[in-house]
Amino acid sequence: MWWRLFTAPWPEKGLPNPVLLEAAPRIRRYWRVQMWLIVLGEVALWLITQAQGLPHARSYALPALLMGGAYCFGLLPFNTVWLTGVTALFLIQGMLLQGLGPATALSLMLPYNVAAMILTGRRRVFVQACCVIGFWFSLLYSILHIYQLAPPGYLQICYNILLATLTFQALRFLNQLAVDLSMAYVEREVTQQVTERSQQFLARVSHELRTPLNSVLGFAKLIRRTELAPTQSAYLAQIIEEGEQLNRLVSDLLDSAQLSAGRLILAPDVCDVNAICRAVADEIHSILKPTVTLSVEFTPELPTICADTLRVRQIVRNLVSNAAKYTAHGHITIRTAYSDGWIQVLVDDSGPGIPADQYEFVFVPFVKRDSRSPGVGLGLDIARQLARLHGGDIHLQSIVGQGSVFTIALPIEAVTTITLPSLPAPSQST
Repeated sequence: MWWRLFTAPWPEKGLPNPVLLEAAPRIRRYWRVQMWLIVLGEVALWLITQAQGLPHARSYALPALLMGGAYCFGLLPFNTVWLTGVTALFLIQGMLLQGLGPATALSLMLPYNVAAMILTGRRRVFVQACCVIGFWFSLLYSILHIYQLAPPGYLQICYNILLATLTFQALRFLNQLAVDLSMAYVEREVTQQVTERSQQFLARVSHELRTPLNSVLGFAKLIRRTELAPTQSAYLAQIIEEGEQLNRLVSDLLDSAQLSAGRLILAPDVCDVNAICRAVADEIHSILKPTVTLSVEFTPELPTICADTLRVRQIVRNLVSNAAKYTAHGHITIRTAYSDGWIQVLVDDSGPGIPADQYEFVFVPFVKRDSRSPGVGLGLDIARQLARLHGGDIHLQSIVGQGSVFTIALPIEAVTTITLPSLPAPSQST
């Protein structure tokens, strides 16, 4: 029982790494902002001793220097050195001034708790052990009355108030910080789990829908080959069209679930971007409004790239389909370009345009700017994720009322990272 009373708790596990990474800079920022006030207070007490001509008045500069050193330790990038140094300097100050032992012992709770929040493993145990040893040493040293400065009672109270203020304010900050970080961490974990389970549910449901849907479409297309009355043919064409749209929706849900789970695997091969864009343009012609014209401007002898042809075609088709969906009149242009090892595909439309503060929202899944348009808002999100999976990205430039330009940037060589250089701006825009 006595051993448990006189020893500190040694936690077996520290905080999760995301919490540690967030806690350290915020604690250091608090230290830099608050600690200099304590240094200033001790400098003021030293000046008071000088003004009153107390014995050994110059020696009272040492506590201020020690607190200044503790502040400087907080500027070092090494957490273990910082906390160990602060513990030692607090302890030395308590040994210098008579009557400061209990407050010093209390102040060592500060590095002890900070170590629990930003250190792990042996480093945390080492710092906390130093704090515990310093705690008991400070109390025992104050009983021995070995040579110490003996300031008047009011100065002892002032020094104690400074240390107590620092300790209690810092502990209150650490307590609130721990609550905030824990809540944020739990919220992120819950959100991630909900997202993962939602994606798993979508993938499972989409997979179960695809089989009967393909069966329905297959039989409908077989019926189309038989002799039918004109009215029946029209109804059947509508069934097939709606079924194909539902099939595309199921495919988008599956792709979104696989991308979010990191399970979508590319099949890179030699890819002709001009040929892909030409095929997409031929496919999109059928869904364009009568008042919209589609044109292509291909860079001749465009280098081939190492990419998944089906997925690159899906990226381009999603962007062109999005332009066709929102462009009521005017034009849609597909252009290709090459610059510094990057292939660019530009989809230029004369649609309503997008405000600059909404650029990122158009890439958020299940978010649509116009609820009256078909689809569930996955096309642009899937296109961007697929582009980034290739090591590229999609950029947007738009002017409200004049149109938008979506630029697909893909590296010629297959890459495994997503760190992109600054890409040149498109040569033309609406």
